[in-house]
Amino acid sequence: MPTIIVNDPLATLRNCGGYYECPKEPDGKRLGPLVGYAGKYGLDGEHFVGDVYYNFARAEQYPAVRDHFARQMENRFPFSGVDVFLGSPMGGILLAGDLGRVTSGTRVIFAEKKIISLANGGQREESILVIDRHEIWPGDLVVIVEDVCNNFSTTDQLIRLVEELGGKVIEVVCFLNRSPHDVVPGVGVIIRVLSLLHIETVQYQQDNPAVVDDIQAGNVVWKPKRDWERLSAAMKAAEPQPI
Repeated sequence: MPTIIVNDPLATLRNCGGYYECPKEPDGKRLGPLVGYAGKYGLDGEHFVGDVYYNFARAEQYPAVRDHFARQMENRFPFSGVDVFLGSPMGGILLAGDLGRVTSGTRVIFAEKKIISLANGGQREESILVIDRHEIWPGDLVVIVEDVCNNFSTTDQLIRLVEELGGKVIEVVCFLNRSPHDVVPGVGVIIRVLSLLHIETVQYQQDNPAVVDDIQAGNVVWKPKRDWERLSAAMKAAEPQPI
């Protein structure tokens, strides 16, 4: 099992093999690929890209690591009065279960993705969120659980779903918040984003001069989790070699 670094969640994620940062030459030339993000922009729905990817899936496969993160969250954040932890698919589902366990049995449910359009070329598949397996009860106070927060498109869908079913989202909790926000933007009410790590991470439109050459050359991994070995190999190849 990977080594848990008690006061350093990012180091623990690295030990789980869940961190990618594109290696570069001193002049900035990329020695590895860009990564595609879930967030979109523009009328055509192009995906943002960037140099860094936090792959929580690599950590969540270890129950002891998830337990450690959940207990850190439980110690750091006041979850009193919460009726439901709602796991966001897929990254928040297991973590929501762990939070329910360490907070003395708070109810745990999760949403599911319903695919409405299959992946095509460089575009990801399109889906909507539904709550079919479980229930939101009228008056439920809900905390949404995610692995990594950024553009909050999934969060926004979940907030609307909970409200339609008579509940109320009071907070969002995640392992890492890579956005500039500490509240959910654009929802009309103040919903705090609680995270073990808040690391604002740069993302680019595909026509940005900082990335356009790599985009045109095809130097981008659109599905980082599915091509993780390529990303890991790029980082390893750029490591200093022993003399």
